[in-house]
Amino acid sequence: MERVLHTYFRSSSAYRVRIALNLKGLEAQHVPIHLTRAGGEQFTTEYRKLNPLALVPVLTEGNLRLSRHFRKYGHVYA
Repeated sequence: MERVLHTYFRSSSAYRVRIALNLKGLEAQHVPIHLTRAGGEQFTTEYRKLNPLALVPVLTEGNLRLSRHFRKYGHVYA
C-alpha cells in the first residue's frame, strides 16, 4: 500500500505530520498542494474529493484517509 501525504511546505500541521512520519521511519510520497496559487489548489474539485473542508494535510494509505486530528487516530503518532 502506498502512503501519500498531500502537504503544503508552510503548513505547521503538515510539518508536524512530516516529522512524525520521519521519526517513525515511515515513507510517504509527498504531493504539494499550493494554498495561494490560482486561488488555492485546495479548492479544486479533485482535492475536495479527498478533503471536503479543503484543509492540508491529508494522509492517504489504501482506503484510509486522514485529514484532521492525526493524534486522535494514533495512525502516525502512536
